[in-house]
Amino acid sequence: MGRRGILMAMLILGLATILVLDQLQHISYAQSPATLSGMVVNGTAGVSVIDDLQVTLRFQSSTGDVVERVTSTVDGGAFRFSNLPPQGNPGYVLSTTYLDVEYTNRMLGEPLVDPLEVTVYELTEDFKTLYVIDDTLVLTAVDKKNRQIEILEAVKLRNSSDRTFRTNKPMNLIRFTLPEGATDLDVETSLPGGHIVQVNLGFALTTPIPPGEHDILYVYRVMYKGSVLNYQPHFPMGVESYRVMVPVGLGLARSSDMENAPQATVGDRTFEVLEAKNILTGGRMNLNVIDLPQPSLIERAQNIGESKSFQRGVLPALAGLVLAGLLGYTLVRRRTSSSNIGGRDENPHDELVIAIATLDELFAAGNITENEYRQKRDELVFKMRELG
Repeated sequence: MGRRGILMAMLILGLATILVLDQLQHISYAQSPATLSGMVVNGTAGVSVIDDLQVTLRFQSSTGDVVERVTSTVDGGAFRFSNLPPQGNPGYVLSTTYLDVEYTNRMLGEPLVDPLEVTVYELTEDFKTLYVIDDTLVLTAVDKKNRQIEILEAVKLRNSSDRTFRTNKPMNLIRFTLPEGATDLDVETSLPGGHIVQVNLGFALTTPIPPGEHDILYVYRVMYKGSVLNYQPHFPMGVESYRVMVPVGLGLARSSDMENAPQATVGDRTFEVLEAKNILTGGRMNLNVIDLPQPSLIERAQNIGESKSFQRGVLPALAGLVLAGLLGYTLVRRRTSSSNIGGRDENPHDELVIAIATLDELFAAGNITENEYRQKRDELVFKMRELG
């Protein structure tokens, strides 16, 4: 057999191997086991799980239906699901409720396999177990006609104990400050069920906080006067790292309490970055965003009640990337000549914050459908949770 024949044989063998592996992978998803078992475990040291806890399993069947099965724990947390139909798309949600707190094991893109597991915890009211690892504020849009800006904040919260924090004491609510006059608040979090309540100069979450790290995203709008936004953020729990990111050309962030950090670029949009480290519990700082766009004389003369659509910096090139499913794009850090030496590592958390903000812009501008938007946003939020 000549060299060409050998190469052709290797190519055919490689293609055949790929086809076989693809079929095996497809079968593994379509033929989930008819019976699955697992455990509910207690993550609090020295405490066991009681029997008769209800456990719920949800997944998509091979016919596209959402399957829900319910069983109960026995023998210190063991459970078993029987007579399960074949699984379709990989991914499932396993949940149980313990001491009135819901705990979930959400596995996206994973087939059903033994053993399944979900962890529960005892409770604590010790507020000192909570602190903020990272708080990133991103100016995402400007409506110069009405002198209004839209801001996204991404907070990573940590419970350092082995107990779920839950309290009914008003002074121990999980509080977040907003600029005076903030409106149109929208909050999304990876935390279990709870409610948002209005408090002085902000909002609070009345939700349990399990051990580990959790992401809280919120968007709001605020008016600015002239060309300046003045804001005095307050940090009830303190924060290890606080960042402010303003798109170049939309304004300049200034604070005597913060230091300049390397610029961050996504697509063709560049952000100016300010940063502060290790802000103490109850700390405050002064923040000004200056040189914000002002309405023209014609815009000032027009009816204020007209359309309030935001001037969003939609990036056509980035829209193509998002639609192609390339959610893991990286930020290109721009450094001045003095910061090229000893540059810092890129922060994946910041990258995902900007990705979510940009995706929000694409959806608001009508560049992607609602289904595409929801799917991509869920994937980005899931990536943030994985970083924790």
